[in-house]
Amino acid sequence: MTASAWLEVLDETLDACRSHGREDLVQRLRRRRDRPPGVTRIAVLGFPKQGKGYLVNAVLNAPVCSVGDAATPAVPVEIGYSAQPAATLVGRADERVPVPVERLTGELGARPPGSLRRVEVGVPRELLSAGLVLVDTPAIGDPRSPRTAAALDVLADADAVVLVSDATTPLSEAEVALAHHVRTWCPHVVVALTKIDVCPSWRAVAERDRALLAGAGIDSPVLPVSATVRMAAAKAGDQDLNSRSGFPPLLAWIAEQAARPPEHTSAVLAALSVRAATAELVETLRARAELAGQDAGVDQTTLLHRAQRKADELRKRNTRWQNLLADEIADLQSDAEYDLRERTRKIVETIDETFDKGDPVKVWDEFGPWLDKTLAEAVETNYNFTADRAEWIAQAVAAAFGAQYDLHDLRLGESGAELIADVRQPRIEGFKIGQKLFTGLRGSYGGVLMFGLVTSLAGLPLINPVSLGAGAAFAAKTISDEGGMRLQRRQAVAKMTAQRHVDDVFLRFSKECRDAIRGVQRKLRDHFTALAEELADQLARERETIIAGSAERERRMVKLRREIERLAGLHQRAGELGVLAGRAPRELPA
Repeated sequence: MTASAWLEVLDETLDACRSHGREDLVQRLRRRRDRPPGVTRIAVLGFPKQGKGYLVNAVLNAPVCSVGDAATPAVPVEIGYSAQPAATLVGRADERVPVPVERLTGELGARPPGSLRRVEVGVPRELLSAGLVLVDTPAIGDPRSPRTAAALDVLADADAVVLVSDATTPLSEAEVALAHHVRTWCPHVVVALTKIDVCPSWRAVAERDRALLAGAGIDSPVLPVSATVRMAAAKAGDQDLNSRSGFPPLLAWIAEQAARPPEHTSAVLAALSVRAATAELVETLRARAELAGQDAGVDQTTLLHRAQRKADELRKRNTRWQNLLADEIADLQSDAEYDLRERTRKIVETIDETFDKGDPVKVWDEFGPWLDKTLAEAVETNYNFTADRAEWIAQAVAAAFGAQYDLHDLRLGESGAELIADVRQPRIEGFKIGQKLFTGLRGSYGGVLMFGLVTSLAGLPLINPVSLGAGAAFAAKTISDEGGMRLQRRQAVAKMTAQRHVDDVFLRFSKECRDAIRGVQRKLRDHFTALAEELADQLARERETIIAGSAERERRMVKLRREIERLAGLHQRAGELGVLAGRAPRELPA
């Protein structure tokens, strides 16, 4: 396999990751592509208190990493070859600060959290002289912690991984999951089973770990080791003890990684990284396609039926509110007119009672203001009744249409009761003294003449005491009769004037009341007609959106399927490159 072949596949996968917004995958693939030649990086990963630092120190036979209760760095420690021991702190902006090796722990503790990117340590060890770099990582813990992220980030440019687990217990589910994740991104993984010197049952644990790894589909060897025995053997120069430490197989595995041809390693790493990245992208796209499929489960027919039910309900509501409005307005007009009529009728009855007994000449000054005030109160009361009833009708129609609509500006205007003209006082003639004297003389003349002629038959003169007395009696009666007739005429005129004024007020305000009610009817009709038309337009647009949305979903599904097929093709091509590089590919799940 040529370098251009896997570079082409790697770059195409980079573009795919970039187009799908997976910057994390872009960074990993870019680091894999740009890895420096001639360097083999072996990362050492593990959960806390598994003996990871002891193992690295034992491999190098030097106290490089913090062990025991000493604080471990929160960033990776890269240990490479150097003729003299040296240490460098690399900051977030790639600034480099050399520090003495013996003060490395103190310098790390003095740095603020998050200020460093990594620590580089150089030691004069032959194992590292061929370009091998051991990377001690922070302990794996909470998936959301920066330490875990920094540890897993090392996988982007690791050629091999030593996964550390102690022999006290078999691999936990989290450790198996970590091994599976590491194996996805790195082709060469070994499980170092530490602390076998303090765990008599380490052989059973090792067998259990091999079974767990095999069950998870992870073809990684399990190598039992003891860092304590290894350090003791190195101190004593005892080769037999060193063999029993288990480190020779581990060192042989490390040497095998460092001895691989660079072209072979680069091709395998590129193929595996491409397959891992495309697998993550395909998983994401399949989840998106499944979600789109669930949306499509509420298919177009269901959505259209739902929209049709809304339209049918809108038509029913239109019929309900229109019938309700027509009935209530008709009832309101009848009730308002009857109310005003009833109030004015009672006023007319009071007018009749007043002038049946009273003389307009005497009572009109008091009667006129009372009539004006009573009529104004009747009109105002009738107006308030009409206004309240109109508001109730508006709310009832709104409830029939949909209670979510806020009605306003439906109140009637001013009643206009203060504009009612004062009742006009009729022309009332009194019975003055001169008129009474003339009427009395006219009546006395008839009495004197009639009784004078009768008494003249008896020989008496025409004017005598009898005829004079009769004349006086006739004069008094004539004055009384004339006064009564004049009073009745005044009462009739006063009644007629007052009743005509009441009728005028009734006609005027009953007309204004009907006009106001029709105005309310028109406002409600226009208001709810506009709302009904707006809702009908919304339903029409919703229907169009449903039809257009189905087509858009189908287009998205087709696009997702094509993208999944393209990524599956990249996955397949990476697998073929892996085969050419001497490694069997892992098939992409269907």
